[in-house]
Amino acid sequence: MSTRFGLAALLSVAALVGPVEQAALPAPAQGFTSLASPSAEGAAQPNLVADSKGRVFLSWLEPRPGGGHRFRLSSLAGGKWSAPVTIAEGANFLANWADFPSVFVSSNGTMAAHWLERGQTRDAYGIRVSTSKDSGRRWSAPITPHRDASAAEHGFVSFFEAPGGDIGLVWLDGREMSGGHAAAGHGGMALRAARLKGGDAGEETVLDPRTCECCQTSATRAGNSVLVVYRDRSDKEIRDTSIIRFSGGKWSAPVTVHADNWEINGCPVNGPVIAASGNAAAAAWFTGTGSAPKTMVAFSGDEGRTFGAPIRLNPDATVTLGRLAMAMPSADRVFVSSLERMTSGAHLVVREVRRDGRVSAPVEISAATPERSGGFARLARSGSTLVVAWTDVKPGASSAVRTSIAEVR
Repeated sequence: MSTRFGLAALLSVAALVGPVEQAALPAPAQGFTSLASPSAEGAAQPNLVADSKGRVFLSWLEPRPGGGHRFRLSSLAGGKWSAPVTIAEGANFLANWADFPSVFVSSNGTMAAHWLERGQTRDAYGIRVSTSKDSGRRWSAPITPHRDASAAEHGFVSFFEAPGGDIGLVWLDGREMSGGHAAAGHGGMALRAARLKGGDAGEETVLDPRTCECCQTSATRAGNSVLVVYRDRSDKEIRDTSIIRFSGGKWSAPVTVHADNWEINGCPVNGPVIAASGNAAAAAWFTGTGSAPKTMVAFSGDEGRTFGAPIRLNPDATVTLGRLAMAMPSADRVFVSSLERMTSGAHLVVREVRRDGRVSAPVEISAATPERSGGFARLARSGSTLVVAWTDVKPGASSAVRTSIAEVR
C-alpha cells in the first residue's frame, strides 16, 4: 500500500484545514456559441487538447462503415473545424463512456494518440499508442506501452511531457487482478508509467500498487515537475484524490491532495483533473463525502509540493454530478466545467475559480443527459477562447459530438 498519509506534511497542507468560503466573482463569459461538428452520426467519446501555440485539436470515436470504429482528429482554425483525419481504425476498438481515447501535443510539436483495443475476453483490453510529426496528418505504426498481455484491463491513460522532452504516459493496469495474481491474494489495480522512446516504450514503473479501479487519471507539467492525480484506494475503502510528482529524476510516493475521507465500497467512475501554468498548478475533484456531493479545487504555487485549502464550486442548492474538466490560464485562476442536476434537468456548466477563494456563477454550456452515455465533457483554452466538447445523447437519436466556444474575460 501507499505511504501517502505518513508523507502528508511533505506535500499537502490542505488536509489540515477546511474548505475556503465562496465569494462573489463575475461570470467568466457571456455565453457559449455552437460550432458545426466535424464528426459523423453516432460519434462519441470526444477529447480536446491545446498545444503550446494555442492550436486546439478535437479527437473522437465514430462508427466505421461495415462495423468497428474510427479514431479521428480535427483542428480548430478561424472558428471552424478542419476536415477530419483518421488516426486509426479497427473492428476491436473499445468504445467506453468513461475510458476514452486522447491526443497529446508536446512542446516540440510531436503528437501522441492513444486508444483501447479489446483482447480475447470481453473484460480484457489493452492500450495502443501512435505518434505524429506532422500535426496529425500521418501516424506511426501503433505500439503497446505495457509489457503485460494478460486478460486484464489496461486503460485510463494520461500523457505528459517529461523533463528532457520525452512523451510519457500513465495508466491503470489490472494485471494483478487477473489469473494467478488474484488467486494469490494480490489483485490490486495499479497506476503505472512509461516513456515513449522512438518506436517503443521504455521501462514500466509502478507508481501506486492499489488505486480505484475505473476513475480517470490526469497529468500535467508544472515547472520542472510532472504531476499526476488519480483516485486512490486505501485498505479501508477511502477513495480520495492522490498526487504523485516526478522531479529530480524520480517519482515521489503518493500523497493525498485533501483528506475528504470519502469511504465508498465501489468505484464512482469520476476521476480528478489537474492543470498547470508555470510553476503553479490546480487540482479539481468530485467527492461524495458529507451530506451532499461536492466539486472542489485546490491551488499549488510550488509545482504541486503543497496545496492550499480546497475551494468548493457548487453551492448547497446545486446537485453536482462531477465529470470535471479544467483549463488554467494563469497561476491564480482556473476554468472548471462540470455536469450538474437542476430543476430543469442536467446541464453542463463552467465556472471561474480564483486562488483567493472566489467562485463565479456558473455559465451554462448546454443541457445534457445525466446518464453514463453522455460521458465526460472536455475543455481546452486558446488565448481568451474556451472550447468545450461533449457527447450529446437524445432519446431515439444517434449520439453526436457537440462543440461550443466562448470568449472569457
